[in-house]
Amino acid sequence: MSYTVIARKYRPQRFADITAQAHITRTLQNAIRTGRVAHGYIFSGSRGVGKTTSARILAKALNCEKILTDETYRNEVAEPCGVCESCRDFDNGASLNIYEFDAASNNSVDDVRLLRENVRYAPQKGKYKVYIIDEFHMLSTAAFNAFLKTLEEPPPHAIFIFATTELQDVPATISSRCQRFIFKRISVQDIANTLEEICKKENITIDRDSLNLIARKADGAMRDAQSLLDQVISFSLQDASEESVKITYETTASLLNILDEEYFFAVTDAIVEKNPDKMLGVSSYIYENGFDISDFLQKLIGHFRNFLIIKNLRSSKLIETTEVYKKRYEDGAKHFDADTLLQFVDLVTNAEKEIKTFREPQLKLELTLLKLIKVAELGNYEERIAALEKAVQALSQELKKKSLTRA
Repeated sequence: MSYTVIARKYRPQRFADITAQAHITRTLQNAIRTGRVAHGYIFSGSRGVGKTTSARILAKALNCEKILTDETYRNEVAEPCGVCESCRDFDNGASLNIYEFDAASNNSVDDVRLLRENVRYAPQKGKYKVYIIDEFHMLSTAAFNAFLKTLEEPPPHAIFIFATTELQDVPATISSRCQRFIFKRISVQDIANTLEEICKKENITIDRDSLNLIARKADGAMRDAQSLLDQVISFSLQDASEESVKITYETTASLLNILDEEYFFAVTDAIVEKNPDKMLGVSSYIYENGFDISDFLQKLIGHFRNFLIIKNLRSSKLIETTEVYKKRYEDGAKHFDADTLLQFVDLVTNAEKEIKTFREPQLKLELTLLKLIKVAELGNYEERIAALEKAVQALSQELKKKSLTRA
């Protein structure tokens, strides 16, 4: 039995299907409409945000027969039609005009020379020969140098699309000869909306909190989110004959080994209540259930960051969580000042760096959490200075009284 994973089954086939990259898809479609197609493009950004998918759609559109022959369709739609011979050949992996290379495994100067030889020949049918080179930054220095002349004076029928996660590793001599597009990380909201549409098509019942949880775990990568959704579905599916699947928040959190936000609020509640027992309870839960302590500390930094956003912007719009938790952040922010929150971040950041080499990570975690209570008790720097000044004045007055008494 053959199964197509969600990431492949729902891979975008049109520019309009690409999530959260409208600044790029609009530019590419306008280039197709006006005929201002560059000979070289660099698509950069983090993993799973649509770089290779966009490259394939652009390659498909450049040779789409309907776009090439129908001016009205080109101006109004500017999307690959999916039904012409060129589009069908590409979908079936039989296109002679579109080539894909993986620079991670074909990164030598000989590989580039072979590609240069191929570039010289015009396409047998269609208008362009399009070369999509993934992980472009992996090419050797000699291979980059071999590419220079081809990029400087390319044949009119050749288009190069380079995809990379490490734009800084691409030589300036190469990147300056191409149009560069930076793909954004996809927001939790956009990822959750896309997953919701997929679940409707797959007849899967899932609550919004579960979708948000998967989206946050994906860290801005749509492909990661789709893979996680596949994993959650498999975990929830008891029988292959089931017509529908119901996914709960508890199931999702358990499978993905994600700490509920309640535990991070438990930390801040313990600080406000000055409750070391509650704080040690959180530490014990983290350690006994096998959660990664370093990951917990990183997320705790993010938790304090959310409070800082509330304190500085007086708004929760930039916080990626549910409306219920946004309200809790707004209410909880009243108990902390910005200076104390910054001290919390410094303390946890240092602990996260040190815990990797600490012999007893549970002890380090306990000490760090207990120190948070102590930092809150001491207050911010201004309060400490004011308290010291007050103590000095009191001591000075006491000494004066004693000297007067002796006199």
